Amino acid sequence: MKKLKWIFIAGICIVVLSACSTNSQKKNDQQSNAIENTISEELHQAHCDLLAKANEELANINGKVRDLNDKIKNGEKLTDAQNTALDEFEVKQASINKRMHEIKNIKQEDWENFRTTFENDMKDINTTIDKILSEF
Repeated sequence: MKKLKWIFIAGICIVVLSACSTNSQKKNDQQSNAIENTISEELHQAHCDLLAKANEELANINGKVRDLNDKIKNGEKLTDAQNTALDEFEVKQASINKRMHEIKNIKQEDWENFRTTFENDMKDINTTIDKILSEF
């Protein structure tokens, strides 16, 4: 009878310890989910911020392109160097437009590299169009 009593007590202890372990695991999972949600919200906000900045810069660049088109319509000719620079500009601008549509799919681990490359490309096309315009 004493052995049964101790076996019963040991069984209850095992059940209690298992329940504590399960609750602890659930808390850890909930904390991990909360951290992931926070990162996801921050990443989403970073995506939105970069898109807003890119849209603003592209609007400015498009204004410069319109100015360039007006100069060309008024009879001014592009040099070979300007034509080459304009071709490179168009390729990079197309790449930027494509990547703007991909921003929402960029994962946290790829974000910094993507953002840096994207921002550098935006600066490059802005510099290119400024240089072409300044040579007229």
